[in-house]
Amino acid sequence: MSIVSLALSNYIMVAELLGLWVMLDSNVHLKKRTIVATRIVILLIFAEALCWGVERYLREIGYLTLARILLTPTIYLLHPVIMLGIMDMAEFVRHRRLLMYLPVLISAPLLYTSQWTHLFYWFDDKNLYIAADSVLRYYPYMLFLLYVVLFVAAFTVRYARYGRAERKGILVSIIAASIGVVLHIVFEIDVDYSTLFASLLLIYYLSLYVLTAKEDPLTQLLNRQCYYADTERLKDQVTAAVSVDMNDLKKINDTQGHDAGDKALRTVGACLAKNKLRNKKVYRIGGDEFAIFYLNKTEDEVKQDIESMREELAATPYVCAFGYEMVQNKNIDAAMTGADREMYTNKAKMKDNKERRIAAHKEATLRVMHEALGSGMWGMQFDEKGNMISVEWSREFRKMIGYTDEQDFPNRLESWSDLLHPEDKETVLKAFNEAIADYSGNKNYDVEYRLKVKSGEWRWFHAIGRLLRQEDGTPLSYVGMFVDITDRKKPIV
Repeated sequence: MSIVSLALSNYIMVAELLGLWVMLDSNVHLKKRTIVATRIVILLIFAEALCWGVERYLREIGYLTLARILLTPTIYLLHPVIMLGIMDMAEFVRHRRLLMYLPVLISAPLLYTSQWTHLFYWFDDKNLYIAADSVLRYYPYMLFLLYVVLFVAAFTVRYARYGRAERKGILVSIIAASIGVVLHIVFEIDVDYSTLFASLLLIYYLSLYVLTAKEDPLTQLLNRQCYYADTERLKDQVTAAVSVDMNDLKKINDTQGHDAGDKALRTVGACLAKNKLRNKKVYRIGGDEFAIFYLNKTEDEVKQDIESMREELAATPYVCAFGYEMVQNKNIDAAMTGADREMYTNKAKMKDNKERRIAAHKEATLRVMHEALGSGMWGMQFDEKGNMISVEWSREFRKMIGYTDEQDFPNRLESWSDLLHPEDKETVLKAFNEAIADYSGNKNYDVEYRLKVKSGEWRWFHAIGRLLRQEDGTPLSYVGMFVDITDRKKPIV
């Protein structure tokens, strides 16, 4: 075979691969690692075509050469190595690289020494190929088919979150190619597989490009564009929509850096996709926002899976708020709106509980300070709408005005307000209520007034109070203290 005939017989393959090589420069979806792996595969296919052309030329001469002895096992090994390269394009072998390459590494010395061991095949003095008289004669092909099977399995697992429509093109191509290889083996028709590899590479590259374009590059979940497309495409199959929001991402980014924030998002994404539930699609639709569609699932199945995701998150430092809505007779957009509403309610409750814990800690700290200073402490709690729900007068507060316990001086606002001096009452209550009503947080409660103690005596007190509020200004707790200033108010004689 001349160089011209070799080039012409592979013209289409060369044109396809050169076109793909140029296209790689404009790729915006695939990682640099994937592009490098694709170029390596292209070079391997060129190498296989060249080796096969030279080997075919050498088989036509009437005597055996060392070059043919070396080229034949090289071609056999290039076939599985090309499959490994294609798998490496999608990072299938990133964590098991040595294990995946092990069959090739073991096979290499066996194939290169087969001329002398007669294990698989050998060449006689007249340059004829003689296959071993056992099943081992098919070993080079079985090695190749092993990697085809591994590729199909890895591809299916890697893209399990996608539907069959997204995967079937590449799988059909691989299966069809495998059948072609088997038929060539059965009918003992020798052929160069480089053209086959080139076609598979193009189909696989296109499939990989399409699938990667649907992924969020950080979490590898489905992206926002895919979410919008599936809202319309799967409208007759989605039975439940779930809204998920990660808490405190901004705080992580601000205090620990964006790398820590990216790690948090990847971890959360992995927790949401951990359960390989069929007919479940997980999307990252914003910075810290996720959405999940369940296809043909019952409410009990959805609730069980949400609980499973919460358990996964519980093992991490991160917290998410969840909300879900069954689609039923609603459209998906309406169900997602309901899920968002429930998620924000859940988020508010989680935040409220956290802030109340902070408030309780601050209150305990203040109590210790007041005990040390001999001042009286008081506190009020509010519900999520800003309505006062409880009042607590400290033991020191009661003691300063002559009372002993809650039965003697109940935990009610009126227990204190009814004892205010008539001339001070309106001013004091106005300052007290204005501090609560000022959602800007600029006004503070700071007054001096007269209060009737249990003995009936009017005494002067200086009171201050501060409010802990939600982000929108709604009060959470009102904590204050007062001290007896009667001696300071006495005229100097």
